[in-house]
Amino acid sequence: MAEASVSSVNPPSTTLKYQRMQRAIERLALASEAPALQDLADEAGQSVFHFQRSFVSMAGVTPKEFCQALTLDRAKQSLLAAESVLEASFAAGLSGPSRLHDLFISLEGLTPGEFKRAGRGLLLQWTTVDTLLGPLWLAATSRGILRMAFMRGATAQALMAEASTALPEARWQEARQDLAPIAEEIGRRLAGAAPSQPLGLLMSGTPLRLKVWQALLSIPEGQVLSYTQLARLAGAPQAVRAVASCLAANPIAYLIPCHRVIRANADFGEYRWGPQTKKALLGLELARAG
Repeated sequence: MAEASVSSVNPPSTTLKYQRMQRAIERLALASEAPALQDLADEAGQSVFHFQRSFVSMAGVTPKEFCQALTLDRAKQSLLAAESVLEASFAAGLSGPSRLHDLFISLEGLTPGEFKRAGRGLLLQWTTVDTLLGPLWLAATSRGILRMAFMRGATAQALMAEASTALPEARWQEARQDLAPIAEEIGRRLAGAAPSQPLGLLMSGTPLRLKVWQALLSIPEGQVLSYTQLARLAGAPQAVRAVASCLAANPIAYLIPCHRVIRANADFGEYRWGPQTKKALLGLELARAG
């Protein structure tokens, strides 16, 4: 399997390249039949040779491998294999230290005092970064990432307003340079590279939401679970609907991998940031897993 190439925080000159790749990936993800490589290359304004090379360089897999990973049979096989994931997670402890160490992820919670003060005195820095799945918006404090979303046409101001409902007194600051190491690391991971530096996540939510989000972190890349299996993993086997609502409320796209949960019939289901984004993420991850 080819290894994806990644760059630092993407300069404006690379935006068109990422837009072309996003369009190609989403067309492949939503197509009932794989489009011809020539058609994809024509849409990207490239020769077949250069399109294939660019796809592999940015995504880490070939278009054919990507399409093969999104077949119904592949999804069913992944669900069948999920029982071993559940057993391993129960044995190791939900999102235990070893699993988070492997992910280069650390978890911390907002304090009750921060909630009581509605975020007064809290500095929230934000930035955007181009990725092969479209622009990504993230907000973080000095302790970790608080929000992350695929923008899907939304403005940074709209996403800030949404995030401000929980912490209306927090102060916002655009901080591309300060957040560049985090943005670069996220871009590297999305492009298929192994984690190279730890990322902190700053969590807040009801006890059930926190359990579900932690359970999601135990699902390895290239694996999916059903909603019922996730409910078991989160210790709430009788609350499948409530668990599903926790996924819909996930505040940190991709890093808290709610996209790795699909329906028991292997249908990919809905996703807060669009079904095309979910299928694209799963296609890339399943293809890279082989």
